[in-house]
Parts: sequence; C-alpha cells; structure tokens
Amino acid sequence: MQKRSLGLFIKALWAHYQSANVSDSASVLSYYMMMSVFPIFLIVGNLIAFLRIKSAMVLHYLKPVLPLPFYQTLAPVIRSFLEQGSTGTLSIGIIVTIWSASKMVAAFQRSINQAYGIHNTNAVISRFFSFIFIVVLVIGITLLGLLFGLSEAILRVAKPWFQFSNQFTAFIGNIKWPISFIGIFVLSYILYAIVPSVRVKYRYVWAGALVTTAGWLGLGQIFSLYIRYFETNVTSYKTISTFIILMLWMNLAGMVLLIGGIVNATLQEWFQGEIQEMHFVDQIMDTARHSHQKHLAKKKHSGQTKAKPTPPKKKPTNKTATKAKPAAQPKNRSQLQTKRPPVNGQKNKPMTRH
Repeated sequence: MQKRSLGLFIKALWAHYQSANVSDSASVLSYYMMMSVFPIFLIVGNLIAFLRIKSAMVLHYLKPVLPLPFYQTLAPVIRSFLEQGSTGTLSIGIIVTIWSASKMVAAFQRSINQAYGIHNTNAVISRFFSFIFIVVLVIGITLLGLLFGLSEAILRVAKPWFQFSNQFTAFIGNIKWPISFIGIFVLSYILYAIVPSVRVKYRYVWAGALVTTAGWLGLGQIFSLYIRYFETNVTSYKTISTFIILMLWMNLAGMVLLIGGIVNATLQEWFQGEIQEMHFVDQIMDTARHSHQKHLAKKKHSGQTKAKPTPPKKKPTNKTATKAKPAAQPKNRSQLQTKRPPVNGQKNKPMTRH
C-alpha cells in the first residue's frame, strides 16, 4: 500500500489543477460572466419600464453613486429604457443572457470534469438539467458575494429612499457575515454535487465548498475596501481601473470556483481510488432504483420472518384405537353388590356381604 503524506497530496492536487487548466478556464468564465451582465441590465431596465417608474427618480438616486463619466454615459441609456420600454430589446437581452450563460456553464462543467479525469460527456438531457441548476446556483452565489462586498454601499444609497435607521444598518452589518457564509456554502455544496459527470461522494464535497466560501468572502471584502476608498472623486482613468478591478474580481471568482472542484476531485481520488463516470441525473435515478430494491428486499424479508399460524389439531380417525374409559368404582363398601342368575323364575335379590 502506498504511503500517504502531505507532499503526495499536494502533488496530486497540482496534477488535478493542471488537468483542469484553471487559468484559461477562469478567463473564459469571467468573459462569459461579463457578457451576461449587460444583457441582464437590459432585461432589468425594460422590466422597470413596464412598472411605470419615472426616470427622474431613478437618475436622482444613481447620480451620487456612479462616477461622473459613468453617469454621463449611462444616463441617456437609462432614460431611454425607462421612457420607451421595448419588448424587442427585452427579447434580445434574454436571448443574449441565455447564450452567454450556457457558454459559461459549458466551460465550467468541462473544466470540473477534466479535474475529475472525465473528458467526453455527450448526455444532452443531463446537460440541459445541469444548465438550469447551474445558472440558478451561480447567480445565487454571485449575488451573495456582491451583496457581501457592496452591502455598505447599497445601504448608503437606499437609506434616503427607505429611511433606514442606524440600528437597522448596524444589524445588517452584523448578520451579513453568517448569512453570506451559510448561503455561499450551501449553494457551493449543491453546485459541486450536481456539476461533475461522475459518481460524486457527498462526504468529500464539503471541503471544496468551504474553500469556495472562504475565497469568495475574501474577494468580496477586498472589493468592498476598493469601493470604500475609491468611490469618491473618480476620474476617467480611475473609471477604467474600476472595470479592470471588476474583470479581475470575476477572473479570481471563477478561479476560486474551479479550485473548490479540484479539491473535491483530489480528496475523492485520494480516499476512494478510481472515479466512476456518471452524471447526477443518472446518479439520482440509480439511487432511487437501489432504494426501491432495498425496500422490496426488506419487505420480503419481514414477510418471511413473521410467525406462521399453528395448524388446527386433527380429529382422531377410525383407524386410531380409542382407549375405553374405566368403569366408575363405588365409593362405599355397602354399594358393592353382586348379581346371581335367577332361580325358578324368581327375581334376583341383591346379595350383601357380611
């Protein structure tokens, strides 16, 4: 048996890292993530237009938040969206968002499968379900990470509108850590359980989810510090740096997601050995089939172990000889009588003993 050590584990982890091609895959993820952001803005803008919200109100609250070059560029676009909502633009935004999200999902799943040593996956139905689940989970994780990093800025913007008290702001600041940690951990756990096209051992998934949670919270905190110290007096070149920081954040966030999957793949191979190829849809069906068979076997076993009813006693047949009951004996000596044959037609008289 091969001796296990920390050095061998790090070597195996590095081999999975190279197999997944993390650097290139993270760049692809960040590119398609950025491609999904602007169509989402189109969708949100058109939906707000259908709600009949005045453009002056929205611009009034966006102007103090956005840098001046940003505001001068986006204000006409926002005003156009809110005053002239277009179903055509909404449809284009939805189509582009779905396309970019599907590309992002395909790149992420391909990289995770390579980390597990799986290179060819052609299950169309499984990939369709993966697309739905992964898009929802990635959006949830991204929103939690951004809310964790931008919660203070969001509260400052929303405070004049909703008249938040200082106690409420302090309460949100206190609970954002546990809520963000639990939310990102749960979503990451589900993500790593359903994405790989292998038979995933769920007891090893928590490690990668923990790595992803810590990495995303750390990135959110760094991004929050950048927003805090550079949100005022932003010039044009600093606006460009903001885009660069955002792209860097997306690249690092994608890298953290991939590293979490690599940790899970390394742990499962380290403790289980060979990894079996099976998508999560097939795994769910296989688990349900095994559970059903186990239930039937248990039911059959319990039916066999029940006590059988005792058969009724058989009545004695004619072939069986029955013993004659002994004649009843008199209790007193005086009751003992003997009979003698009649003589000359006289009746017999009982004869007593003296």
